Amino acid sequence: MYDLVLKGKFLKNGKLVEGNIGVSDGRIVRLSTGELKGEETLRTGLGKVILPGLIDVHVHLRDFRQRSKETVRTGTMAAIHGGITTVFDMPNTDPPVMDSGTFKMRAKLFRGGAYSDYALGFLLNGNCTEARRTRADFYKAFMGASTGGMFSEDFESDYSCAPGVVSVHAEDAGVIARNPERPPEAEVRAIKRALKAAEMFKKPLNVCHVSTAGGIEEILSAGLPWVSFEVTPHHLFLTRKDYEKNPLLKVYPPLRDEEQRRALWESFSRIPIIASDHAPHTPEDKENGAAGIPGLETEVALLLDAVNRGLIELPDIAEKMHVNPIRIFGIRNKGLEVGKEADFTVVDLKREWKVRPEEFYTRAKWSPWEGKKLKGKVVMTVLHGRVVMEEDEIVGKPEGVRIDAGKGNA
Repeated sequence: MYDLVLKGKFLKNGKLVEGNIGVSDGRIVRLSTGELKGEETLRTGLGKVILPGLIDVHVHLRDFRQRSKETVRTGTMAAIHGGITTVFDMPNTDPPVMDSGTFKMRAKLFRGGAYSDYALGFLLNGNCTEARRTRADFYKAFMGASTGGMFSEDFESDYSCAPGVVSVHAEDAGVIARNPERPPEAEVRAIKRALKAAEMFKKPLNVCHVSTAGGIEEILSAGLPWVSFEVTPHHLFLTRKDYEKNPLLKVYPPLRDEEQRRALWESFSRIPIIASDHAPHTPEDKENGAAGIPGLETEVALLLDAVNRGLIELPDIAEKMHVNPIRIFGIRNKGLEVGKEADFTVVDLKREWKVRPEEFYTRAKWSPWEGKKLKGKVVMTVLHGRVVMEEDEIVGKPEGVRIDAGKGNA
């Protein structure tokens, strides 16, 4: 007898199967196409699919001195609401996570306060000694200024000394200084430099929010197995014309033209990771030019809508938001297999709904997709074998814990 049995359609080896998932002590005990008995049974029903717990490897949760923008509590509630069971916390906070003391403060903030599971990041900028001292789950480097204004003065040195996977914001500082509009050249030049360093040091590197055809081509043509990259939903679904209509859509790297957006879709099958780059700001900050788009509560739904429109397949979502993040960042306790933690994202592929940001859990009560009708919705989130969100309602107390991440394997 299992503690919990999830009954319905789920993805197994990239294919939808009808069956049961047996869970005990918060872990997956059995995946079966036959009947299983549990103390509790969750029947997902017609049109619904059980996805493995989805992972967002690029999230800004603010807090510290920026609680007005977002807190660990509101940000991780937003994650659970959006079907994300694990978030990677970006370290360009205020103060930035650049020393062991601040890292411990950050860890304390999450402990007992996070609704989703989480990975903790560490910001690199000439602080190798502290980086080695701090056992972060991943490391972040900026090659050009973004939110917080700080960037790595010597990227190669910072990257070479990092004890784990480095996620890099690849925009060239020199190009940005000459052209604050951040043209494609800023990204492509930085990616070329990052790839040279990756070839030299042969260390895991993840290139954040790639937005250009040239950037993707450089990474793919280099063929370095320890280099991965991510693409955001806003770069997949929006263009510069949208920004021209709505200045709130300012983001780094910026929204591109239709040709660049189309190029991302043409390479979609070769994109390893989809991540939100969830970047909450107050309305006042956005009106004053702050860069960033909130996305935790819309990213999965946008991808489900794309499935319904025939743009992608359902297994693409699991691959790019579960399978690949686990492999690339060396997450040992996650995965849709026996012995791993029982995290699931239950979706209704046929549910139609309208985006209403005022009903979201993030403190950033706006969205580029406000008022848009989407087909496909997250209806339940299960963390460690417990339902933590059902039909837009957060259930229970914060029970998120820090993940068990290794040194990465791109």
